[in-house]
Amino acid sequence: MKRRLLHALTVATVVFSGTAVVAAPASASDAWGIVCNLRQNTWLRAEPHGHVLLTLTAGRGFRWHGQVSAVDDDVWIYGHGAEHPSVDGWVPAGNTTC
Repeated sequence: MKRRLLHALTVATVVFSGTAVVAAPASASDAWGIVCNLRQNTWLRAEPHGHVLLTLTAGRGFRWHGQVSAVDDDVWIYGHGAEHPSVDGWVPAGNTTC
């Protein structure tokens, strides 16, 4: 009887501890923008055709701040990726669903 009670208490402890995990809230930038998705892995650049700041992952969000630049027939948009909300830069508009 003691063994069965101990087993039941152990199972209950494992089940309840699994439900007590608190999910961390998602954080996002307070900057205004339209949320788009990235179609492919994309480099976030300091300026259109400029040096690379970091790589953004396909399928993740991109917050476009409304700025557009057309350079050499390429359209670039300014904003930040979901992975790095504190780093703004330029990505080719064709790499997003905006």
